[in-house]
Amino acid sequence: MGLRDIEKKIKVKSAFQVKAAELMIKELEQMINNISEVKKQLKKFEKKYGDKISENKDYYDKLANLREELGLPTEIGRFDWKETPTLKDKLTGRGFFDVLANEILEIGQQMISENGGIMAIGELFTQLNKTRPGRMVSIDDMYRSLEKLINTQLIPPYRVLDSGLKIVEFVPVEFSPDHDVILNYASRVGFVTKEDLLMRTSWTEERIDRCLKFFEENSIARVDRSYSEGVKYWFPGLMGL
Repeated sequence: MGLRDIEKKIKVKSAFQVKAAELMIKELEQMINNISEVKKQLKKFEKKYGDKISENKDYYDKLANLREELGLPTEIGRFDWKETPTLKDKLTGRGFFDVLANEILEIGQQMISENGGIMAIGELFTQLNKTRPGRMVSIDDMYRSLEKLINTQLIPPYRVLDSGLKIVEFVPVEFSPDHDVILNYASRVGFVTKEDLLMRTSWTEERIDRCLKFFEENSIARVDRSYSEGVKYWFPGLMGL
């Protein structure tokens, strides 16, 4: 093969490479334009059917999945990521606080197996900011988002113990006055023992066992049996205060 043939072959190969690059760029631009168009259509769709979407969990979940695939926040109606509340958010109570409320719900659901679905306010605040490194939220912002969850009946109102500790419940658990007494004692050190409860209350051993069994069966308390320290009932949701 002569020099001219080699030169011609190189030019043909280069031309193919340039053409391939042009086609790739054109296809990429088309994809970007398609995504932009989908986002525009999504905005129109959500503006038109926003209320109906919010009322139907299946519709909401499908739309949230689509948003995730598009790289958008999963909150309906929001097309940019927010780390702090704007003045509009503070005035309307929407936007940032809706996002925070969803994050709180996710944390509560994820930790049910560990704490039975109950968390002290302080522990919830700690866990919430663990998921937001470098973009911490204030306790006031968390309270405002919790109020949204309570007002929409996604979680029950706070349970306030005699010790002053506020507890958030993420599962529908029916607590009796006896349960509240034990939670109140546990809120001080994170655990209780049967012997301590016998001394602090005038209850029978059967009454105490019944309550402790309830906490254990609902994963609210964990049993730690130690030869040197006896049996302790730890309440993970009340720890880390």
